[in-house]
Amino acid sequence: MEIQVIREHLDIVKLQEKMNSIVFDYLDTSNNYTKAMRALTPLYTQATTFYKEYLVARAGELPKANTYWHLYIDCSAKLCYFLAASIYYSSNELQKTPEKVASLLTIAARSLPSIEQEENKELLTAIIALYGDVIEDSDQVAALREEVLAQKGDVKQCLQQFKLFVEKESIN
Repeated sequence: MEIQVIREHLDIVKLQEKMNSIVFDYLDTSNNYTKAMRALTPLYTQATTFYKEYLVARAGELPKANTYWHLYIDCSAKLCYFLAASIYYSSNELQKTPEKVASLLTIAARSLPSIEQEENKELLTAIIALYGDVIEDSDQVAALREEVLAQKGDVKQCLQQFKLFVEKESIN
């Protein structure tokens, strides 16, 4: 399902609804990680491609940290986490792409805004825990956690982190 771009903005409500539906159907209720991975991948691709194209059209200038971009980065961070979790738990895929999973978890943590809010605080804990399972290096896990806590989920910094990520993604 293609999420529409309306007046130069990705339809965040539809993206969130679709992501939530996939998470509920394949992760929360059935543990069908392979289906979740297949369904989340196009959403992830569309969200990252949209952001890349947005940045290119504005010569790399970050968007303003308004309500729309707060919702966008929040949804994108969660999308990265759920995709990483679905890849991790469908272990055949993890064996092929452990670096991808670690990268997705890193950007999920670095771009998650409003980490003082209960829902995002809990999600950050889950992201860091899964990151620890993937990389098995407590120093790296602690470093990522401290970096994210120091950033405090500032939307502008989250958008900057996501920019660095999508620029790197286009190289790979």
